[in-house]
Amino acid sequence: MSRVLSTFADVDRSIKGAVLLYSGGLDSLYTAQRLRDMDIAVTALTVNVGQSALPSLEEVKSYGLDLIVVDGRDRLADEFLAAGIRANARYNGNFPLSSSFTRPLMAQEAVRLATALGHTLIVHSATPYQNTAARVNLSIFSLAPTLDLLCPGFGDYISREAKTQYLADRGIAPPQTLHQTYSIDENLWARVIENDSLEDPAIDIPMETVFAWTRMEEKPPIVVTIAFEQGQPVAVDGVAYPLSQLIDHLNQLLGPYGIGRFVGLEDGVFGVKNPELREAPAAHLILESHVLLEEQILAREELRIKRMLDDEWTRHVCLGGWFSPLKQSLDLAIQNLNRPINGEVRWSVSHQGAFCLARRAPDSLHAGAIPTFPEEFQPYTLESFYRSLARQYRIGTVVNE
Repeated sequence: MSRVLSTFADVDRSIKGAVLLYSGGLDSLYTAQRLRDMDIAVTALTVNVGQSALPSLEEVKSYGLDLIVVDGRDRLADEFLAAGIRANARYNGNFPLSSSFTRPLMAQEAVRLATALGHTLIVHSATPYQNTAARVNLSIFSLAPTLDLLCPGFGDYISREAKTQYLADRGIAPPQTLHQTYSIDENLWARVIENDSLEDPAIDIPMETVFAWTRMEEKPPIVVTIAFEQGQPVAVDGVAYPLSQLIDHLNQLLGPYGIGRFVGLEDGVFGVKNPELREAPAAHLILESHVLLEEQILAREELRIKRMLDDEWTRHVCLGGWFSPLKQSLDLAIQNLNRPINGEVRWSVSHQGAFCLARRAPDSLHAGAIPTFPEEFQPYTLESFYRSLARQYRIGTVVNE
């Protein structure tokens, strides 16, 4: 079983190599230097999940580190975000998930790299304020139970000023991201903004400076149509896209209208709440569209059970259970309930928001799609009763036949 180490002093000095999840920021650079000072060779791993800026290769080389960059954008979309769309994954029913998708992917890539290099230690710089550690650690437990984990952001937590001084004492200039006001975590699906004045929910959000994806521009209203097949978005305005490109296209299209801004608090595993903002234009409209199609297609009992499954799936994934047997079981049920989710949703988009104009689905259960419904009462018979009862469970519909 993996050992979870919380301080640098816990690390066995016989370890010669480690894989470090590397963002390019101060925390990961400080962690890398501490390991190098222990004569441990550090291979830095960055997974491209759609963030706007990747670590500079020249800058990383100047720190004496080997950097491996893995393009995970398509895998993130096809394996992780697709499952989240099927499960209508929104934290507390409020904002779209983000790092709950990327951290298991990063952990998986770290395990692959450590195995290939023969390293036995994986390191990350997450702190107790985040749920990142649970998502990374439990993923590694599932994938490689013999690898050790080091989480120095717990047992050796120090201030950013102390980390900067530690690097300066060794002639290392801090990374370019040091002077950013906020901590930003980006991927294809969402831009998460934390720290500085945002740590206090009582302080007004600086609307003019904090947003990037949803910065308002002068644009006329538009109509956007999103098409779905088996619960997955496949086209926008009649043009088919791979999922990663579809998400990027919608982010570019919707962002200038301010669509997809969220404010909330994430519950940490240690009982404290972490305030944060999120920008997720594509995620917002995709999830809203998916919910509307489910409402139109699934029967009442299916919707009731589906909401329960979605809530459990989301809760489980947020706590780090991506690779767990329970999550696999929930995936199967949720995927099956998405089989009939085919159709399209049309939206009017303006600076006032997004409003659903129309939704079309071949297996809709709305009254107008069942022209023989009035005849069931002329006269009302035993057959009428069982026909309506079957419809409440979507038995005998086109999909089931």
